[in-house]
Amino acid sequence: MDEIAADSVLVNGRIVTLDPGCPRAKALAIASDRIVAVGGDREILRLRDRRTKVVDLRRATVVPGLVDAHAHLDREGLKYLYPSLARCRSIADIQVVIRRLARTRRRGEWIVTMPVGTPPFYMDAPGGLRERRWPTRADLDAAALARAGIGRDTAPPKGVEIVRDAAGEPTGVFVEHNLIQVLEFTLMRSAPRFTHADRLTALTDSQRRYAARGVTAIYEGHGVAPELLAVYREAHERGTLRLRAFLAVSPTWDAADAGRAIPEVAAWAGGRGLGDDRLRVAGICLHYGGDPEVAHILHAAQPYTGWAGFVESANSPEAYREQAELAARHRLRVNTLVTRNLAQVLDVWEKIAQSTPIAGLRWVAVHLNAATGDQLARLKRLGAVATTNPISYLWRSAAEEARKLGDAAGTLLPHRSLERVRLPFGLATDNKPADPWLAFRAVVERSDMTSGEILGPRERLTRLAALRALTVGGAFITFAERERGVLAPGRQADLAVVDQDPLTMPLAEIGSLACRLTMVGGRVVHGDD
Repeated sequence: MDEIAADSVLVNGRIVTLDPGCPRAKALAIASDRIVAVGGDREILRLRDRRTKVVDLRRATVVPGLVDAHAHLDREGLKYLYPSLARCRSIADIQVVIRRLARTRRRGEWIVTMPVGTPPFYMDAPGGLRERRWPTRADLDAAALARAGIGRDTAPPKGVEIVRDAAGEPTGVFVEHNLIQVLEFTLMRSAPRFTHADRLTALTDSQRRYAARGVTAIYEGHGVAPELLAVYREAHERGTLRLRAFLAVSPTWDAADAGRAIPEVAAWAGGRGLGDDRLRVAGICLHYGGDPEVAHILHAAQPYTGWAGFVESANSPEAYREQAELAARHRLRVNTLVTRNLAQVLDVWEKIAQSTPIAGLRWVAVHLNAATGDQLARLKRLGAVATTNPISYLWRSAAEEARKLGDAAGTLLPHRSLERVRLPFGLATDNKPADPWLAFRAVVERSDMTSGEILGPRERLTRLAALRALTVGGAFITFAERERGVLAPGRQADLAVVDQDPLTMPLAEIGSLACRLTMVGGRVVHGDD
């Protein structure tokens, strides 16, 4: 090893490298954005000079930087732009918050808050309120509905119920039955919307919060719309994009325009796309199925996307096949949500692959929810990769998902089977909540948060395998497996320092794991070195 002066050395720690050649170490050295050596304290300290920053880890654990494989990073900061109602336990409590906010607003100005209930899932609303009901216009604001143009004769949009009183007047309570919400774009379109400046501020805050959990990179396979892509680009130009972001494009076109739109997008987002190792855009998110009426509403609202950051689309099986074939011919990576339709999507991909190679593009089965061993083997043969959302489908609602699957419950989030067939996969938070360590716990424990029921114990991952999915798996999905994912000489110095060892600490306490330091390319993005 040629001895060079390191910019920084981390010593006196427990380093989980995930490098088979040197799985554990006590220290490492960084020069510029790369790891230059991993080993013992004495060995690494020889690489310092008077300018080298020496970080005493104090027996803390170092792991490769985590990759959230379906992050919706931008949403996290948006949540903190609005006041919280999480501590409200009655309508009177809500009224106190609204009165306080009203004193800071001009007359006639909207007040927008976060939801009633307990984050991150808000599953106790409205039962968590003393009155066990939603607040109405009589409780909050008798004029707001008129301001929004909603009256006795207002017809609700598709999938939305306007709750009315005995006299037929709207109460101010709306019930959204659509999986993708349209209320903001229809009945409440006059309420304040996120601005470009809001999103830019939120993205900075989001990165801080994700980095505080050890995240160094994110993948957005659900796609980003133009208004969000513009925010990422500006943040990168300003030097405030501190995490690595790999983004897919959210289609803004209708299926009838795909013949023009897809080749145009492929010109810059084809193959591995455009960008650098901080911001890269490649591929598209192509929806199979969906609600055409909902999609029409959301497309009509462009360029605004609300909380989503993407444009929801609906494609018939034929329209999906035609666009996927066109994408393949133009070397465009396809991401498709396969939560309920893996069988149909697999058939399309296999048909395309018979005439157009797609293996090198690593098409993504997004939100892989349930899959048989045969389906996983077919994905493997296609050169596909997968992302899973264990917080939602295991931790939050494993028992419910198992009931939906019936006799096929054993195929729910088959992480051990994914590992067995060597199908590359990453773990995602989906921003529900933004804590990859909860995803880690979910795939190891496979416990329903409400009932405590263990679902599919044979599909449990070991802790080491779960950590690999959060690091090595995520790196592979972002085409960075030769650059990141393990802590070894020559790799980019993306790492997290945590106060306990996630491979040995009590699993039930993983939520208390504190991240002392997070580095991206050798630069501190969280903590103080």
